[in-house]
Amino acid sequence: MTGVLRWWVKNPIAANLSMVALVVAGLLSYFFAVEKEPFPMVKQPIMDIRMSWPGAGPKDIEEQILIRFEQALKSVEDVKSITSIAREGYASVKVEGKESVDKRQFADSVREKINAVNSLPGDADRPRVSERVNRREMIRIALHGDADRQTLNHLAVQIRNEISALPLISTVRLEGANREEVSIEISEQKMRLYNLSFDKVATAIRNSSLNSSSGMIRDDAGSLQLTIRSRAEQQQQFEDIVLRRSANGATLYLGDVADVKYDVQEARYRSVFDGEQAVLVEVMNADYMNIVKMSDSVKAYLESKRQQLPPSLKLTLWENWNDSYQSRLSTILNSATSGLILVFILLMLFLQRTVALWVSAGIGVAFAASFALLPSVDVSLNMLSLFAFLMVIGIVVDDAIVIGESIHLANESGLEGDEAAIKGVSDVAKPVLFGVLTTMVVFAPMAFLPGSTAEYTRSISLVVVLALAFSLFEALLILPSHLRHLKNKPQQQSRSWFSRLQLRIANGMQYLANFVYGRFIVWLLKHKYGVITVFVGMLLISINLLNNNYVQQSFMPQISGDKIKLMVTLPDNSSYERTEQVLQQINQGSEQLIESVELSGGQLVEHVYNQVWGTRVMSELKLVDAELRAMTIEQASDKLQELIGDIPDAEEIEFRSSMNTSSPKISFRIRSNDTDALKLALNDLKNHLSKYQGINLIRDSMDKGSTEMVFALKPGAEQLGISLRDVSKQVKQAYFGQEVDRLATWTGDVRVKVRYSKQERDSIDTLQHMRIRTKDGREIPLMSVVDVTERPGVQRIYRRDGEKVASLRAEYGGTDQYSVNRDIRDNFIPQWQKRHPEVKFGSGDRGQERDDFITTVMRLEGLALLVSYMLMAIAFRSYMQPLLILSAVPFAFMGAIAGHLLHGTVYSMFSMLGILAAAGVVINDNLVLVDAINRLREKGHNAVEAVIAAGKLRFRPIVLTSMTTFIGLLPMMWANSVQAKFLVPMVVSLAYGVLLATIITLIFVPCLYVASIEVRDLWRQFQASDYYPLGNKSNDL
Repeated sequence: MTGVLRWWVKNPIAANLSMVALVVAGLLSYFFAVEKEPFPMVKQPIMDIRMSWPGAGPKDIEEQILIRFEQALKSVEDVKSITSIAREGYASVKVEGKESVDKRQFADSVREKINAVNSLPGDADRPRVSERVNRREMIRIALHGDADRQTLNHLAVQIRNEISALPLISTVRLEGANREEVSIEISEQKMRLYNLSFDKVATAIRNSSLNSSSGMIRDDAGSLQLTIRSRAEQQQQFEDIVLRRSANGATLYLGDVADVKYDVQEARYRSVFDGEQAVLVEVMNADYMNIVKMSDSVKAYLESKRQQLPPSLKLTLWENWNDSYQSRLSTILNSATSGLILVFILLMLFLQRTVALWVSAGIGVAFAASFALLPSVDVSLNMLSLFAFLMVIGIVVDDAIVIGESIHLANESGLEGDEAAIKGVSDVAKPVLFGVLTTMVVFAPMAFLPGSTAEYTRSISLVVVLALAFSLFEALLILPSHLRHLKNKPQQQSRSWFSRLQLRIANGMQYLANFVYGRFIVWLLKHKYGVITVFVGMLLISINLLNNNYVQQSFMPQISGDKIKLMVTLPDNSSYERTEQVLQQINQGSEQLIESVELSGGQLVEHVYNQVWGTRVMSELKLVDAELRAMTIEQASDKLQELIGDIPDAEEIEFRSSMNTSSPKISFRIRSNDTDALKLALNDLKNHLSKYQGINLIRDSMDKGSTEMVFALKPGAEQLGISLRDVSKQVKQAYFGQEVDRLATWTGDVRVKVRYSKQERDSIDTLQHMRIRTKDGREIPLMSVVDVTERPGVQRIYRRDGEKVASLRAEYGGTDQYSVNRDIRDNFIPQWQKRHPEVKFGSGDRGQERDDFITTVMRLEGLALLVSYMLMAIAFRSYMQPLLILSAVPFAFMGAIAGHLLHGTVYSMFSMLGILAAAGVVINDNLVLVDAINRLREKGHNAVEAVIAAGKLRFRPIVLTSMTTFIGLLPMMWANSVQAKFLVPMVVSLAYGVLLATIITLIFVPCLYVASIEVRDLWRQFQASDYYPLGNKSNDL
């Protein structure tokens, strides 16, 4: 290796050209290749299967669709879970594969199995199988004003199509746009008057309304296409369809017996933006993202489009992720710049000016080179990857500091030029190389974590690994070439003030190392077992503090957003009036919140968007910029919840004020194929959960079932030529409608349905007057041939992995939700399981994801530590010394807990990642120290002398590397950005973990080293004694 180092030192042109090439490649990649997006797109192996069966109930869908799909999917390999839902007229199945699965092969296998199912209901739509892509709304535009729904829909579709054609935009969707339909409504009275049935009307429409190609005539003059163009598309065309012609020439037209309505689909629907009817146009993230250019092109389009709109309509750009992206980018870049400046100042104070300049330049080279490879590893420039660059500033400079300091010492020893550079880098090449490699190994598992967190941690992991790899290349091969001209300047009387300051600091550090630390370490080594005991005790106390919730915990930290979103789901049998009452209740609470803030002279809400769809109510409050708000978004959300009050009949209520997908703080899932047992077990769990103080908004998936009207044939009905199938078909025709055509329009497919009038469909009394038509043309009153009974029904059926599922969800107002979860699991569930042996208990989605995350982290990091041990064992040719170095890793946790307590920071998933990062720094520092000890022992020093001398020798680089990492993170740790707060736990863990690493390296490891030598010597004495019959088999440490 010395030969390689010597070649680079003696070929400065190669070093300079390499540095320039890396910087240029990084700049080109930044401007032309790297994707730019707020957050990385989550890519999971998930397949969605959706199928419509109009008019069918949840139980029928479960039995005839879901169970058949589940049976077909059993033979698909690497399936992690199958989750399915049945609700009225609709079935959906989510098939999630294992993280290691080949996504393309998995998708093909799922499609093949679903397409092979041939026993599905004949009148159901074909299943739609698609690969899930987690799209996120990047830009939201509100089209609103004084216009009817149809006008808004047509204009929204036009805007969607035009925006879709803009550069870098691939997916645009509409929210709040009703589908159009043609409703042909016939009353029972008219059908009886004209002796009609739904089948007769449907047949007449199909026979008259069609477009068809009938072939082609070719002759010498050319060719003629034979076609029929008679499809009805307008209201008058439908009304002119002939239903019947009599012998006397009288004609019965469809318009004579039916009302033809060409309008939006019937639904209890409202979409309102700032008090006006609206449709939202949402621009989704694309496979290749550049949020900056995307935003610019949409803004330019809107400026032009507004000029073409009528005065009664407006286009409002009310949500743009580019604004958040630029704000967060500015926060992180400012923190990174501040951190870089602080690191540079620190280096200038402690190192020679030349060393400080080239060490700082190495940071830029490593970062630029990492930028060049980001597209190759599919990492975008997002908030997480930018944060990773900020986090690694102090780490990438560590190896450069060690090498620069070593060259400086070689220079002071009398060597100059190439020889000083070669000697300096050769002395520390091994610990630097293996130190960086072990740090990379510790970070690498973050790229393989499971669940929705995978893309977040993957961005951080790959950026850190790339930056460390290029910093190693720069420090070992480029930096020595630049420091070959370093000279040992003699002491001069006439120094500048800065030189005098540097000298004082250098002398001060030398005094600290030789006298303060030197004397202190001698005293510590005399009491080494007490020191080791104190550190182990402090570690146990730290673990106890976390386990007993002295540190607030949350698996996924909430990322503060810019809007409050409230979603309320009412039972399916709720009336339209009840849905409107809930919307009014929400609006009143919103208005009270806005008025209370405005009366005090503050600002809070910029826009309000409300949506009602069926029995679901949604309200979004877009807040002003965080700096202008009169209260935090969390305070506003809590206040709004208080002002709205309780909605007792709601099946589900969700308040969301964070950007990441929210889920209840406490959630459980139970499974069984016995529905009655499932209900009993769920109520038992629900009653117990309600006893905890702070629990609110308890909801379960089996709340408030709907009422079913069950038809059964009366005795003798079949003798009249009526079957239950006839009854089912004709009742469905009357109430749901019979689809007779689909019109292809530029706004999408328009369904044509024949059915009762809306007034008849909305009344249960219609059943009393309804007639069933037999094949021979007779009309028989429905109620004379069927018995109707009412019974409790279900609105939705949830299944998971072949069993029925019930979930229990609740919000918790306290800060120790983990203690509630743990208390339920440890103290209640064992007894609950005995009472309900046929029911299986499991965590909710959040709990399952947390358990999977922790299990995978422990497994992968255990493997990483094993690889680190092997690398160090190879480097030091020892089995014991790597264990000595790794024994200090758990103490990074102690520093992280201390930092969380000091800052009042929530311990989250990112805290764990910060601890892992700190562990890498601890290993790095200890490698440098142990290598120095070994070198001194090779020269003849005993263990205690070598430990003391090595501590003094490496005191300055160890302290300096820890200080640069800590100071580089300070700006981010104290940043005021609300949106960047979720990253603070990782910063705190790393910063304080590294800070404690200095103490661990300089105090704990030396004591442990000497103690291990003494234990080894005692073991050798025992082996040599008569009490050990096998003789001396021991090896040196």
